[in-house]
Amino acid sequence: MKRFNKNPLIRLAFGTALLLCSAVVGWAQSPNPDEYPKIEIFAGYSAHGEANGRGISFGTASINADYNANAGFEVSLIRNFSKHIGLKGDFSAHFDSSSGQGLVNSCTPTCTSATQDFQLKTRVYNFLGGPEFKARNRTRFTPFAHALAGAAYTKATFRTPGPALNLLLKRWDTGFAMAVGGGLDIRATKRVSFRGSMDYNPVWINDSIDSRRDFIRLSLGILFH
Repeated sequence: MKRFNKNPLIRLAFGTALLLCSAVVGWAQSPNPDEYPKIEIFAGYSAHGEANGRGISFGTASINADYNANAGFEVSLIRNFSKHIGLKGDFSAHFDSSSGQGLVNSCTPTCTSATQDFQLKTRVYNFLGGPEFKARNRTRFTPFAHALAGAAYTKATFRTPGPALNLLLKRWDTGFAMAVGGGLDIRATKRVSFRGSMDYNPVWINDSIDSRRDFIRLSLGILFH
């Protein structure tokens, strides 16, 4: 079947670069470098890309597509215990719907191949938590890093209406997940900062080919503190 050739991260990465360049122009000193907010809330747009995708297996059929998603969001709550260390709870959701025409292979048990129309929907939900480390300083710029762990729920639905093959295939899994990465906060006001981040987001899915899928997550949004 025709492979989806997507790179959902290019636009977001370009936007993040523009944000950082703009922030350099607005460099300024922080009035109270020794103070820190006890609670911070982040909400923003997020994109998800799968590195070295291997297709999706439905048991009786396999397709050469991945869990890439342009549409998504990330929200998090951080409880800071000092200037540099906090505890983060993080949730993200990514959605993708694709359609096209390609080669479909199915063995039930006789193997049949046909070129026809199809639709694919994928979902990836991350429920994560762990420490966040911040390098607070006297400028508007606060680099941070985090190491999160928890669970991910993934779902894929594949439909092809015929005429040679009429299939409706679904798979869903819940497994261990992590997000290791970081980013940069750029203070706009006392209560608001812009945040850009990038994570390596491995998810362990019950798949007969390989249990781990390697995702890259990019997010850009607003941090309230």
